[in-house]
Amino acid sequence: MLENLNPEQKIATTTTEGPVLVLSGAGTGKTKVLTSRTAYILAQGLAQPWQIMALTFTNKAAIEMKNRISQISDGTWNVYDIWCGTFHSMCLRILRANADRAGLRRDFLIFGEDEQKSVLKTVMGNLGLDAKEYPPSDWVEKISSIKDKGLGHRTEGRTQKIYEEYNAELTRMNAVDFGDIILKVLELFGGAPDILEHYQRQFKYVLVDEFQDTNDAQHQFLQKISGVKKNICCVGDDDQSIYSWRGAQIKHILNFEKEYNGAKIIRLETNYRSTGNILNAANSLIKHNTGRLGKDLRPAPGIPDGEKVYVLTLPADWDEVRVIANAISQNNDGKNYSDFAILIRAGSLSRLFEEEFAQRRIPYRLVGATKFYDRMEIRDAIAYIRLLVHPFDDLSFIRIIAKPRRGFGNTAIARLRDFGNDFMSALRAAPLSGKQRAAADEFLHAFDFDWDIIKPIEAVEQLLENSGYLKMWRDSKDIDAPDRLENIKELLTNVISKYDTLPEFLEHAALMMTDDNDVEDGTFNNNSVSIMTIHAAKGLEFDTVFLPAWEDGIFPNEKAINDGGIEEERRLAYVAITRAKRRAIISNAMSRMVFGQRQYNVPSRFIAEINKDFLNIQGEERMIKPRIETSYEQPKKRIIKTQSIVGKLASHDEMGRGVIIEEDGEILTVAFRNKGIKKVDKKFIKVFDK
Repeated sequence: MLENLNPEQKIATTTTEGPVLVLSGAGTGKTKVLTSRTAYILAQGLAQPWQIMALTFTNKAAIEMKNRISQISDGTWNVYDIWCGTFHSMCLRILRANADRAGLRRDFLIFGEDEQKSVLKTVMGNLGLDAKEYPPSDWVEKISSIKDKGLGHRTEGRTQKIYEEYNAELTRMNAVDFGDIILKVLELFGGAPDILEHYQRQFKYVLVDEFQDTNDAQHQFLQKISGVKKNICCVGDDDQSIYSWRGAQIKHILNFEKEYNGAKIIRLETNYRSTGNILNAANSLIKHNTGRLGKDLRPAPGIPDGEKVYVLTLPADWDEVRVIANAISQNNDGKNYSDFAILIRAGSLSRLFEEEFAQRRIPYRLVGATKFYDRMEIRDAIAYIRLLVHPFDDLSFIRIIAKPRRGFGNTAIARLRDFGNDFMSALRAAPLSGKQRAAADEFLHAFDFDWDIIKPIEAVEQLLENSGYLKMWRDSKDIDAPDRLENIKELLTNVISKYDTLPEFLEHAALMMTDDNDVEDGTFNNNSVSIMTIHAAKGLEFDTVFLPAWEDGIFPNEKAINDGGIEEERRLAYVAITRAKRRAIISNAMSRMVFGQRQYNVPSRFIAEINKDFLNIQGEERMIKPRIETSYEQPKKRIIKTQSIVGKLASHDEMGRGVIIEEDGEILTVAFRNKGIKKVDKKFIKVFDK
């Protein structure tokens, strides 16, 4: 088990006693060290399997660790006897075994987010609080944050009252939430020293993966469980601490030596992933951080310096997208699409890539995020538009009639079927109570305007405003409401504005929302370009990595610039560069359309911080050829061309205006605004584009 380890990995594996911090840089083999160390302890007879606790942050990581340990087992012990799993799974095991001492029945329930929201609705009602002012979804996040801080954290005022009432309701229902699983174990250890002593005696060795990502509650658990001997080995990388927004505290890894007397720090600096120039570029960038323990990555023997990190400056965001698409299509050196990744700072930056790739039939997958056209608010907006253009669209009606709430639940909608062929006509004709009629008329009025004689973007803005949909999100206290509004603005200003008619846009949107907008050979899942946020890319690697939109205000973002978060943003940039094995391309655009406004951002300060010896800086006059081929022609309208007149606007002398939904020889099926769906001879129809 030691023969395949390099010298630094071997030291980390065989240094078994006392507190050990293994600083494992990107691509240096931390999982190999964790598994080899566990197998070594067992092979040396230092502990039995059930006397080892190995903690991870994901179930996937735990499964991988068990599989690797079993592969190097000598058969004298069972890997599944090791306490190996996530913090929550291990604490849940302790809590189940000692439920009575923790004030719970052993059959206690674990509530997820939906159940938590229901409990909070009850709590808000009992306290006489308005659910609009105190939205349960926001309070799920607040309560989770409080519990992640562990013991000793105090709240006050109304927050404390809601927190106490919520916990009392959980206790009444014999339930715990996700945050309770660790917190109640900490409370158990504090109130039952005998139980704590039992587990401290049992676990002779504690191993921790991704130590830099621990929150306060997890850190307190480690302090308790490691006992007097402190045979704790934490593996992590302070330079990859990028989850402060989830409660992770970088101070835990930075203060390890102060907290554990006599601690040994072992640095893993041999990288088995990337070429020398990529590693040197990343090293030179991260050195600008002051809050770090320090290490330098170097390539493993035999790995060349390779190509320098490319830096491209493009005139506009569409040029940036086309350059990247060209590089993938024409310069992939025979590689699979899965060898390429596009790592973005924010999810909203994915849309241009999604559209360009769909049009050029480049297979892609959006990892760790929701595709732009699959996001709830985008589908809602499209449903509003579809109902405007096609009033008979009952599916769109059902989707949006309660957004915002108008007093039409499932029962009321079912009754509407008795009063018309479609819900919109039924809503006009149905005998409703005064309050419902007022709500119905307000909804219908939002659609009663000549949308086909004004610009599409103006029509949609008017529709979403008059229907109250935009106001719903503006008034929402949901934590993601601002992002949803920004996505709607992106749809309006950067998508719909490119189309001459709403039917043309709807045809485009329908194609974008289908699952078959990939290459025909069905390789979407296993041979696709990966588009993901940098956060989602941590732990992954790709042959070629594109890093677009490196501009101040985007990366680093405005919040980090204004609120002192530059060091975490720089760590994120370090993570991004070190995902690349052979080629990394950083790009920035001199102008970028952001929510309808043309912005002119300066290149990211992170580019200037990278040692120029490891960069290949390109400009408009000097491009990377033949590796990267660029084109600066003006972006063409993203309009789906069709020879059919289906989807075109039409007018009839008696029945008025409508939309052609089917063409069968000389007979057209037309959805008329006020007459419903009719079949009409083509000679009586005037077809026009606006």
